[in-house]
Formats: sequence, structure tokens, C-alpha cells
Amino acid sequence: MWTLVPLGNPGPEYQDTRHNLGRLLLQRWMADRNLTPAPRKRFPSGTLYPLTPGLQALVPSTYMNLSGEACAQAETTGIYPRRMVLLHDDKDLPLGLGRFRLDGSDGGHNGLRSVFDCLGNRDIARLRLGIGPFQRPLVDFVLEPWTKPEWEVIGRLDAPFARFLELLGAAEALDGLGNQVNGAPFWGLPPTADAATAPASPAG
Repeated sequence: MWTLVPLGNPGPEYQDTRHNLGRLLLQRWMADRNLTPAPRKRFPSGTLYPLTPGLQALVPSTYMNLSGEACAQAETTGIYPRRMVLLHDDKDLPLGLGRFRLDGSDGGHNGLRSVFDCLGNRDIARLRLGIGPFQRPLVDFVLEPWTKPEWEVIGRLDAPFARFLELLGAAEALDGLGNQVNGAPFWGLPPTADAATAPASPAG
């Protein structure tokens, strides 16, 4: 069983902001499948939901910079970091592109930093979902709602995101998963697109 951890801020005022992209894509995936699961377990800082035979979701109820609290509470019940996959926005990737990683730094992302600090471990798998090109001040940019052109790009993310969850749910291990999903064609972008050159909709 893999545990998805969609990072974001709680409440309707943050639902359609850039910082909540991982949570938004998971919600859209669930809506497309008419999934309204009852909670499997509640923690002081989050709730665990069943999704498919191979997937469950741990949704933090705290603000982004305290996301790790739910992960640490889940770990005490046997949901270990090596079986978690974080879903989060990434300012350094263009909107429309995702990248899967098994480890690495927080890159200045407060949600990732909280998870790493609370778990005492940076070797946690994550799907980085681009929101760039970003504008400064960054704190305002990530908390702004999506523009109409950006919504059009998000609509094109539904299919590759669903394919990612399909591959993840069937995987026994995460080694090699990045090779399947990290290419630009997987995300509907031109084969030559990368983090530096892939087209993205205007921001702001």
C-alpha cells in the first residue's frame, strides 16, 4: 500500500491556489471516479482515506508549513516514510510538467521542509508538479488563484496524473518509476521540453 500525501493549505479559500496543485489534482482524480471514501483513520493533524487496493491518501489538516505533523503521527501507526509519496507544487518546474524523485532537498518548499524535519528523513518519494514560471514575491504567487489560461493547462494534467497513480498503485517498488513518468511526452509536452524550456501558461 502506497500512501499519497497531497500537500496544501486547508479551507475553500486556498483550494484553487497554486500551492495546492497536488491536492487539486488528487481531488479532480477522485471526482472523475465518483470516489467519496469514508475516513480510514483520523489523526490530530490529518485524515487517512482509502482510494484503490494499492493506494490511500493521508491529507494533512494543518497549514502547509506544518504538513509533517500528520506524517509523523501516521508513522507511529505503521505508515512508514518509505511507503509515502508526497504530491506538491514546484516553482522551479513549468506548469504542465511533473517530475518524480525518491529523495533530495526541500528546495525552499515549506511543506517539504516540515515533512523532512518531522520525520527526520529526506529520502521520501515525491511527485513535483510545476507551477512556474513564478513571479516574486513568491509567497504571494503561490497563494494566488489560477488564471484562466492556467486552468486550461491543469485540465491537460488529469490524464497523465491518473496514469501516474495507476503505475504507482501497481508498483511493488519505486525504483525505475521515475524513468516511466519523468519525460515531457508523459505530461503531454513536446519531447524536447525540460524544466528550463517547456512551455507554460502566463502566471499572475
